[in-house]
Amino acid sequence: VVMKSGGAADVCVNTHLGGLTVDQLRWMFSAEADTGYTPANDDGDAVKEWSDLSADCGNAEIVLAYPDADSGTYEYFYESVLHEAEEGFRAGTQSADDNVLVNTLIGDETSIGYFGYAYYQENMATLAAAAIENSAGNMVAPTATTVGDGTYNPLSRPLFMNLLNDVDSLENTVPFLEFGLGDGGDLLVGEVGYVALPESLDNVMLGRLAGSVTASFCGPDGSISIAGSSTVLPLAEAWAEDYQAACDGVTITVESGGSGGGAGRVCANSAKGTPVDIGDMSRDWKSTEADRQANGFILDCLAGDTSRDAAQIQVAIDGLSVVMKSGGAADVCVNTHMSGLTVHQLRWIFSAETDAELTTAGMDLGTEIANDDGDTTREWSDLNANCGDAEIVLAYPDADSGTYEYFYESVLDEAEEGFRAGTQSADDNVLVNALIGDETAIGYFGYAYYQENMATLAAAAIENGNGDMITPNANSVRDGSYNPLSRPLFMNLLVDGATLENTIPFMRYGLDTDAGHEAVGEVGYVSLNDYQQHQMVYGRLAYLQGLTSEGNDFIFEDMCGAAGSISIAGSSTVLPLAEAWAEDYQSICGDTSITVESGGSGAGAGRVCANSAKGTPVDIGDMSRDWKSTEGTVDANGQLNCLVGDTSITVTQLVVAVDGLSVVSKSGGAADVCMQNMGGMTAAQLRWVFSAETDAELTTAGLDLSSVVPEDDGDGIKEWSDLSANCNADAIVLAYPDADSGTYEYFYEEILHEAAAGFGSGTQSADDNVLVNALLADENAIGYFGYAYYQENMATLGAVAVSNNHTHGIADAPEDAVAPTSQTVRDGTYAPLSRPLFMNVNNAVWDDVTPFLLWAFSGDGSAAISEVGYVPLDDATYQEMIRRILAQGVYDA
Repeated sequence: VVMKSGGAADVCVNTHLGGLTVDQLRWMFSAEADTGYTPANDDGDAVKEWSDLSADCGNAEIVLAYPDADSGTYEYFYESVLHEAEEGFRAGTQSADDNVLVNTLIGDETSIGYFGYAYYQENMATLAAAAIENSAGNMVAPTATTVGDGTYNPLSRPLFMNLLNDVDSLENTVPFLEFGLGDGGDLLVGEVGYVALPESLDNVMLGRLAGSVTASFCGPDGSISIAGSSTVLPLAEAWAEDYQAACDGVTITVESGGSGGGAGRVCANSAKGTPVDIGDMSRDWKSTEADRQANGFILDCLAGDTSRDAAQIQVAIDGLSVVMKSGGAADVCVNTHMSGLTVHQLRWIFSAETDAELTTAGMDLGTEIANDDGDTTREWSDLNANCGDAEIVLAYPDADSGTYEYFYESVLDEAEEGFRAGTQSADDNVLVNALIGDETAIGYFGYAYYQENMATLAAAAIENGNGDMITPNANSVRDGSYNPLSRPLFMNLLVDGATLENTIPFMRYGLDTDAGHEAVGEVGYVSLNDYQQHQMVYGRLAYLQGLTSEGNDFIFEDMCGAAGSISIAGSSTVLPLAEAWAEDYQSICGDTSITVESGGSGAGAGRVCANSAKGTPVDIGDMSRDWKSTEGTVDANGQLNCLVGDTSITVTQLVVAVDGLSVVSKSGGAADVCMQNMGGMTAAQLRWVFSAETDAELTTAGLDLSSVVPEDDGDGIKEWSDLSANCNADAIVLAYPDADSGTYEYFYEEILHEAAAGFGSGTQSADDNVLVNALLADENAIGYFGYAYYQENMATLGAVAVSNNHTHGIADAPEDAVAPTSQTVRDGTYAPLSRPLFMNVNNAVWDDVTPFLLWAFSGDGSAAISEVGYVPLDDATYQEMIRRILAQGVYDA
């Protein structure tokens, strides 16, 4: 909505009024006699004047200039502002030629008009745009960001094209839409007065197009073998049936056999059956089955063919609903009188175990079944005195159903006695009829089937691990709060280039097409949310695609942004990762130039906030610590307002990796045996070992040396026997990174507390291979480096468990010593040697940095994390970071 810049209308609207409401716009433009809005200063005559809106505005008549009915913008304004009023627009200059409107507006400073944002951009030198009040009550001016993110509403809205879902038709229409969403099409979007999609949404729409033609996912002709969990079986069968129908040359065999069978057969464990390409599991891997690599999703088989690896892909979420006839006696008992059921109460209801057996299993029947009358009949009144004394009738899936196994594992704890008698069927319709036919009956089945029958059935709230009663819905099932009756379901792919060429297209069909998602619901499960799906498709499948002969460059080339530059600076700990990401991304997206500088976390915080005292402004500020209260406070969405520098800048904080240093020695050597016998080392003992500080300086720093080195012989030489009488009296030899390494700074901060004396002398190198060789050559040597590098050398190096105690020795430390694993590093229990690393993005530059960051959070970006010695994020943190990237700093009020 535009006026002559600096003219009477502009001054009235943007200075005196602060913008316009939609009601004011309708009053201005509509020919209606009464729009329902009366201006604050209306003089009562029939002429619409600027002074009617505010006494500070001139009393000139409001002159209109707007598109004619041949223009698409006419219809939009007519619908969104005039609400299709029959009286239409007031008289004014009308034209389908925006130049005519511009000339009218420039020629009369009392006129106001509207046209597409792109044309306003071309005329910003002479025209001013009005801020418009949006649905949140905020006055918002049109910019590429506010139009793109929808905050400039109701005058920004998505426009759609809906494709006929017919394969023959889609073969013609998909290329047309792909052109429209490409760079050439984006230019045309601007020419007709609209705003092109943001890069992130553009990628989502391109993904929809790719998924709209199922056949486009077809891999090479061949066969795929799948076996495992009976819970995953219905989904695997549904996907296989649909995929084979679309891809004539593909044959898929699907077998059951349990999650153990899925784990064993993908690892070619002959005890579980013949090898398969995909192993289905409704639980995570056991430590006896596989070791998880640092990337978090590839597992090294420990049983069967130990040269095999499997990639874990989450495919759906199972959420069982415990259901009863809506409004019936069971429903009233459970949801009104009891407010839900505990897992122990569920077990008592469904299990054939006797009270004695349940007590032996750990149930407190006095608490859980508070009103038990002592007979052997299980009645609703046993649970609560307000419930009727009718017997509890059961209706549940039979053993052919995957949901049977899940409930049996999660609620009955696989009790040998199994279920009590009741109506059993693999046909959920039979169960529904049994439940509706008897108001004292209770049963369970998949969440999707409960959804279909919500008009007649009620679901019980179930007590979760936090003690909260939670009812099943799509959100509680997806986010895991509806536990233990929601859990992830997995397909595990054999990591073999030739095999992946067949299995990746099949998985992309299941995870990245509407048909695949529909199949998830049809078999009773819940599909992944957008961020989970992004992780599986771009974080995992795209990485695996890189192991095939075709590679994955074609995937990431499509993600490249427009030509431009990105500036990054800050923490030297994050520096190696930023440099690796920049180098790899630029090799794919050559039109983007990325500069990376060090300078410390303080510089990262300062420069992204344009604090000139820290250096020139950058787009991304790296930090290996959180923000200080003097710099800004991060909210739940990762948003921060800069408190120093340019305080108008807002920032999004992204966790990019976890730093976890491993303290290592030769496996089985004197140093390793010494530390294992001690039960680990405290942070204080590590400081004594590595620091050049004197005993006096360490004591001044707060260390209790009588506890840290209880056997110190006072000779001034640091020997293993100083730590324990059970250790050799050999001098402790050091091997550690040099100051060019980010890990040096981290250890220096966390263990040595930045002591001025620094490190003791030893072998120093930025090349971890040099350190490994030094450690293997001397069994009295101790060193440290990134967890990923320790993983690569676990056959020859041992890692010490560390206790987060900075004053005493391990014998006196109340804190447990924790060994480094990918899990303990990720979850922070391996303290103080694990911590998150951050990149902080100026919210004004998202259009420039989004493609780079989406690549960084792909599987290839995660691989770079491991290569520089850090640990990739856990699934929940990864998905939250994807949410923040796609939000681009914009959140609903």
